[in-house]
Amino acid sequence: MTEQSPRDPAPSAPSRRAFLKCLGGGAVAGAAAMLEGAGAASGGEPAPPGGRVGQRVLGKTGLRVSEIGFGGHSWSIAGVPAAGGSLRKVTVDEAVDMIRMGLEMGVNFLDSCTPLEESSTPGEAVKRLKARDRVIISIRVSHKMKGRKEDRNEIFKWTEIRLKLWQTECVDLCLLCNTARDTPQSGYWDMSYAIEALDKLKQQGKIRYTGFGCHFTPERFLQAIDKFGDYFDVCSLPYNIRHRAAESVLPAAKKKDLGIITIKPFSRGALLTGRGLGIADATCGLAGSSPVAGLRMDRDLDKARAGLARDMISFVLENQQVDICTCGVHTPGQVQEDFSAAWTKLTPEGRRRLGIAAATPCPGHGWLEEGWLVV
Repeated sequence: MTEQSPRDPAPSAPSRRAFLKCLGGGAVAGAAAMLEGAGAASGGEPAPPGGRVGQRVLGKTGLRVSEIGFGGHSWSIAGVPAAGGSLRKVTVDEAVDMIRMGLEMGVNFLDSCTPLEESSTPGEAVKRLKARDRVIISIRVSHKMKGRKEDRNEIFKWTEIRLKLWQTECVDLCLLCNTARDTPQSGYWDMSYAIEALDKLKQQGKIRYTGFGCHFTPERFLQAIDKFGDYFDVCSLPYNIRHRAAESVLPAAKKKDLGIITIKPFSRGALLTGRGLGIADATCGLAGSSPVAGLRMDRDLDKARAGLARDMISFVLENQQVDICTCGVHTPGQVQEDFSAAWTKLTPEGRRRLGIAAATPCPGHGWLEEGWLVV
């Protein structure tokens, strides 16, 4: 039997013509006890660099996606060590090397959100690698769904800009993303005009599948799944060792056969600081959705948290209701470490450290701490 391409259309995919056009574009309580016995309890050392990231099926889309993907903040957050102890963003040349590494490890999912670099940098890298037909691209239409007629043109403009930045005629996923502040009057889940826009973009062959994922409460996610789960293909929500409220949402999403993309496995880097690991550190809350590269320059901290990011992703992947765990990476070393979570089982010591991290507050991340923390 011939192996299915990651981008082969599912039965519910857009028309064959549109598809070909696309291709042509080329908790804290009980956490310690849970960790002690949950999931793969057997120990094990990381596999050699030749390990492969596994694939899962992304819900009703039928797409075969790598269970770990590149988060958009890989390219927009300054996380590469630079002169004088400062941090800078990843260059296009570096992105080419990192994405090539990911492809060789089996990673085929690239996410992007608001900052332009999240589309332009990987877009140019994918072009240089001639890898458009080997990757699945996701864009997030942020803060444009306000429950008014103007939503349609805003979403059209947003998508057109991202298509140009990604240097493609079609993206695989288009997700609506808002916060509570975006719709104070109309109500967050007034999606009617946004859905009209998405339908039009599908007809034009510019997007293949749709979804939603926002900085909102689990309760609102449940409302959206109940009201619109039959329309959308994918749901994206935060999930990590500390912020585990997603576990109350995932069953409802899976009942609607929605693909699940998780974000914030490190709570934007806050869970990877020295606090709670026996090392004084004043940088908790530093922006970045990935292992904060600057922190890895501290020898004591580096020794204390070696493999911690990998273990945090391994924890997310133990939940079989998750299809993709996206993470931000800023260096080739982070690509190797973090994506190796796909073939590295958690050890008892790893679970112990995750239990400590789960009990560590993350200041500066109010929407996660207030809405997604299991108490």
